[in-house]
Amino acid sequence: MKQRRWLRVTSAAVAAALTLGLIIGPGGLPLAAQSVSFPSQGLVITEDTRLNLRAGAGAEFAIAGKIDPQTALQVLGQSSDGLWYEVTVDGVGTGWVAAEFIRVGADSAPPRVGFAALVAPRVAQPATVSRAPVAALVAGSTASTGVALLPTPTPAPQLTPAPQLTAVPQPTAVPLPTATVPTAIIQPARMNVRGGPGTNFGIVSGVDAGTALEITGATPTRDWYRIKLDAAGTEGWLYASLVQLAGPTDAIPTLTPEEVPQAPTPAPAPETGAPAVVAAASAPGPALPPAEGGSFGYGVQAHMLGGDVGRALTAVNDLGFNWIKQQVEWRLFEPSAGGSNFGELALIVGEAQSRGINVLFSVVNAPDWAREPGFDGNVGGPPADPATYAAFVGNLAGQFCGTALKAIEVWNEQNLHYEWGNKPLNPAEYMQLLKAAYGSIKAACPSMLVISGALTPAGSNPPFAVDDFAYLEGMYQNGLANYADGIGAHPSGYNVPASVTWENACAAIQQSGNTFNGACDSPHHSWSFRSTMEGYRNLMNVYGDSAKRIWPTEFGWAAGGAFDARYAYANDNDFGEQAAWTVEAFQMMKSWGWVGPAFLWNLNFRVVADGTEKAQWGIVGNDWNPLPIYNALKSMPK
Repeated sequence: MKQRRWLRVTSAAVAAALTLGLIIGPGGLPLAAQSVSFPSQGLVITEDTRLNLRAGAGAEFAIAGKIDPQTALQVLGQSSDGLWYEVTVDGVGTGWVAAEFIRVGADSAPPRVGFAALVAPRVAQPATVSRAPVAALVAGSTASTGVALLPTPTPAPQLTPAPQLTAVPQPTAVPLPTATVPTAIIQPARMNVRGGPGTNFGIVSGVDAGTALEITGATPTRDWYRIKLDAAGTEGWLYASLVQLAGPTDAIPTLTPEEVPQAPTPAPAPETGAPAVVAAASAPGPALPPAEGGSFGYGVQAHMLGGDVGRALTAVNDLGFNWIKQQVEWRLFEPSAGGSNFGELALIVGEAQSRGINVLFSVVNAPDWAREPGFDGNVGGPPADPATYAAFVGNLAGQFCGTALKAIEVWNEQNLHYEWGNKPLNPAEYMQLLKAAYGSIKAACPSMLVISGALTPAGSNPPFAVDDFAYLEGMYQNGLANYADGIGAHPSGYNVPASVTWENACAAIQQSGNTFNGACDSPHHSWSFRSTMEGYRNLMNVYGDSAKRIWPTEFGWAAGGAFDARYAYANDNDFGEQAAWTVEAFQMMKSWGWVGPAFLWNLNFRVVADGTEKAQWGIVGNDWNPLPIYNALKSMPK
């Protein structure tokens, strides 16, 4: 999967601002610029992933090798469409690489400015950073922002063009290993071999790209292959969509249902006693294999603590929706260790059950007693010991097992500094929390669905944010597939229509009229609802987790004018666009077939927090009267 972690500067003013280290990203954060000296021929610029070297000019060609980031290479030529370079790399060989990941320049060229992908707009402004809109950074402007105007930028050095090739290899020319038996050739860089045909089976081994394994059978639906893992005949299973076939594939036998291993049987729920707590350090594997995470559903997030439970649930019924989400701050419900009180949550769950509405609780923010010594009390954060959080959510799951509470989301936007206690952002550390929580929840209530904490769409801007694609991949590399029933996501819309990909976002906002230019000034997947969702799905496929569903636990479009200057894109979206794009998003997600319940952000924050940035997404007014989006969702076919 392509991961665009480096972006092209589309404005000379922005380029100059980066050079001076003064540019402020769309979320108000300074972008870390760094100088990169390029060799005479070319340099791989992927930030933290290896680049595929392919046998021909296209992603359909076989992978011939892997190239590390910042590797120097010799450019031999370029495809006629300019999208691929033919290169040779010491120790790797000769082949083709995608041009977007290569920079080619002359020895005399001054160093270029490189920068990580921009942080999406919902990142808090650090107190030490002066804020100014990007427009104010254009040379010659006279904005009274307190930020010094930038000098006229120096034109960027020109790239040395690679020679054009008149002939590019075709896919038919790609040789596959000679095979006399049906063979699966691994395509991802690293792929799991499982003990049975499904992600709910344990991982037997991992195999690298290019490994050839004999296929001995296929499931009746032919979506999983049984293979021989070694010379001793050890069996394993591979997901069919992630391998390339060679040899006499018509000889692959279709296995009977009796020959296919059955999924592990879930353990029964404990009848009495407190839920078991699995500490991160002592959790060798999941208590139960993950489920497939339900089916598509229509949901909305509301604030019901302190009142409005009945009114919010009445609105959900009126909309024809079947899910509601409430965020639960752990610190409020267990202010002292062992002192949990779920009375107010019981009111929500009981009322929802009486109305036939399913509930998702998203549990965040450790109480002070559970946090690390010297923690930053200005922001919420995780516990020092994951077992304390696991005990709380396990207790919550046990208390409401078999009720309207069907799912628990483990944390929220952990790739942002202020959601993770201003601590270093680390997917491995988050996974320790998820593993402990998963074991405790499943021990207390095997039917409760565990949803991984939804990431916010963002680019890498340490220490404030980590690119959500990179962070999600880090979660998978630390066992995500074994510890979640659904994958949380927060695909934002900004001022870009639902069906528009990030590559077309700039043209789309210019066509509809825009004052906020994020999608043009800093192209990135985070501006696009669709690209974020499809990018997550691609990662799930790469890591053999495609049987699960993505749960958008928060999505939507702010409209009707910005209540907070950090969210200026709300000025570009009128209520009609908000309604049309939201309906389109729900319809797209339903048609995709790999999305679970989708929760619109939000129902009633114009009521409970009018004038704040959260209110910009509300679908009823501050008097509970429906806005156009409410009526559009109510009449939307479901």
